[in-house]
Amino acid sequence: MLLAIREKAQGWVAWLIVGFISIPFALWGIQSYLGVSSDPVAISVDGNEITQRQVERQVREFRDRLREQLGKAYRPELFDDQLLRQQVIEQMINERVLVESADDWNLRISDDFVRQYIQSIPYFQSNGKFNVQAYNTAVRNQGMTQRSFEDSVRQDLLMQQLRNGIAASAIATDFELNESIRLRDQEREMSYLTISGEKLAGDFQPSDEEAKNYYEEHTRAFMVPERVKVEYILLSPAVVGAGLDVTEEKLRAYYEQHKDEFQAPEERRVRHILIQVSENADDAAVEAAKAKIEDIAKRLESGESFEVLAKEFSDDPGSRDQGGDVGWISPGLMAKAFEEQAYSLEVGKVGNPVRTPFGFHLLEVTEIKSGGEGSFESLYEEIETAYRRNEAEQLLFDKAEQLADLSYETPDSLVPAAEVLQLEILQSDWLDRKGGKGVLASPKVVAAAFSEDVLLENHNSELIELEDDQLLVLRVIEHEAEHPQAFDEVKEEIIATIKREKASSLAKARGEEFLQTLQTGATSLAQLAQEQGWKLEQGVKVKRNSTTLPAVIRDTAFGLARPEPDSPSIGGIALDNGDYVLLSVSRVLDGDPSKLEEAVRVVMREQMAQAKGDAQFSLLGKYLREHADIEIATDIEATATGY
Repeated sequence: MLLAIREKAQGWVAWLIVGFISIPFALWGIQSYLGVSSDPVAISVDGNEITQRQVERQVREFRDRLREQLGKAYRPELFDDQLLRQQVIEQMINERVLVESADDWNLRISDDFVRQYIQSIPYFQSNGKFNVQAYNTAVRNQGMTQRSFEDSVRQDLLMQQLRNGIAASAIATDFELNESIRLRDQEREMSYLTISGEKLAGDFQPSDEEAKNYYEEHTRAFMVPERVKVEYILLSPAVVGAGLDVTEEKLRAYYEQHKDEFQAPEERRVRHILIQVSENADDAAVEAAKAKIEDIAKRLESGESFEVLAKEFSDDPGSRDQGGDVGWISPGLMAKAFEEQAYSLEVGKVGNPVRTPFGFHLLEVTEIKSGGEGSFESLYEEIETAYRRNEAEQLLFDKAEQLADLSYETPDSLVPAAEVLQLEILQSDWLDRKGGKGVLASPKVVAAAFSEDVLLENHNSELIELEDDQLLVLRVIEHEAEHPQAFDEVKEEIIATIKREKASSLAKARGEEFLQTLQTGATSLAQLAQEQGWKLEQGVKVKRNSTTLPAVIRDTAFGLARPEPDSPSIGGIALDNGDYVLLSVSRVLDGDPSKLEEAVRVVMREQMAQAKGDAQFSLLGKYLREHADIEIATDIEATATGY
């Protein structure tokens, strides 16, 4: 065959074929020289193009960041690819309009500054010095060149410069701060009464005809979703470990090799004095807090009582009244700087001031409870559990591979796999697309159970990897399509619903009728309660964050206008339980800014300024986006919702 082709491919025919083949290659080469990209455009922002490849790279990096931040809690099935892509596209558009604005304002980041910033990144350092090899490897692993990575860093720094120029320039005035405190700490005095829908409904009982009509009008509310029953084999360290042969000799050997794992950590009882200052506080606030803590440290050195000073100066409400005592701590419980000093001090010694995200602390260790290894006998059960898990983890991979192979080789049954591996076949109750209980709650399990291959072809699923080193193979043994429940099955539920709706409508109608009467001033809550025999709650004081009343009543009270003298503000609200509440606000007591400590005022002012700055930056981004010419390719399927 090849010989025939070679013989035919002579003369002008061969050159014609070569010509046809050469043209696209030649054009492709010219394209690369001219800078024309074959990568399809995904987004255009004011003529500036973002390619499909750039979008996909950003999606990949975003997912990698999620995986890194969440660690073991990361579950890919919880993050829908399309939603992730839409979120990334939105962010890329937002960044592009801001970059254009920064360019229009002539904001620049120099090459030297970019290099200095990159060299300062700890990930690229070795023994405190910039490591070129580590840098090149990291950049290459991201699929980028040094130039593209530096451009990315430059853009990030430019965005930071733009944000700081707007957000960091916001200030909160004393007037704004005082108004915030006045409103935040405001207290309202009110009276209210409840109209019971249940009492108004009395002995109301809907007829069978009413119930059937309700059922027919609301059939969708009584649907049984599509559901399946599955049988499955679960493989886990606990399952594998349960079948292991365990002897005391093996456990003692394991105990000797892992003694450090069975040693209790040293605990320390600590008391502290906290002078609060936020991480983002300005230099003046930090210096003020530092000076205050240093003054307290000098007073301790001169012999004053730690307990007394803590009660007087500490900003920690949880320990202040106990003289600063925070109780027993163990490694991993406190902020790193706090813990490091606590475990470096001797009993009765006060350390130097140390700063954490909460502020400056003075620490004193009052007691030490040494750790130590427990005896083999006292820790027998823990040692056995650890031994079984350790051995099981080593066997798990082999058994998982066997389970995957056996369930694939016999796709219509789990019995052969269960017999070979000596594992139990478990069976679920009904399972819909919302998931079941335990391992059956995993979205991976649900996706497998309702997949075409498992549901329609009646095959075993592939091996499903779950959290905590658990693995599972399942097959569907029963399937029901979506269908409405029979009327008799839901009759009692429908009757209860009709009665509840009847009670609610009666209470609301009566409440709104009396509300109009109260608002005209023809009667008062007290008179109404007396006439109707309803209980009146009077003189109730409530704050914005109070939990003594249902939130809906509290919020209604704070939504009413400030009352005039001898003229309360009247309101009403229907509750979810079918009752209706009439209320009147008789007095408003504003918060007092003068009672706020100066240190707290400083922190609040910083928080308000930061919130204002963030809001202003967000408004800028929204304005720029609304006035930008944005085109998104139809195959991207993203919604350009903006900020």
